[in-house]
Amino acid sequence: MNVANLTTFSAKDAKARFGELLDSALGRPVGITKHDRLTAYVISKNYYESMVDKLQELEDQLWLLKADAARAKGFVGAENVDALLSRLRDIDDEENKNHEGRV
Repeated sequence: MNVANLTTFSAKDAKARFGELLDSALGRPVGITKHDRLTAYVISKNYYESMVDKLQELEDQLWLLKADAARAKGFVGAENVDALLSRLRDIDDEENKNHEGRV
């Protein structure tokens, strides 16, 4: 978002012209200023949902990159984790059987 081309309303004008502010926000983000400082943005529902979707996509890409980096460094893969968990369950099951036999 280019702040230089941003439509802005003072807080006072935003309150007085709220309908106009909402109409403006349907097309693109609108800045709200207080004491000549940009303090808030008003964005449309569609713009917000688009940002949330993009953020989720970027988070997913980041996790994929982290997983690739971990694999490249030799960290354990999913198959190894599953095999380890299976062995641990087998050990736990065996210990439970032995314990039950002693009671």
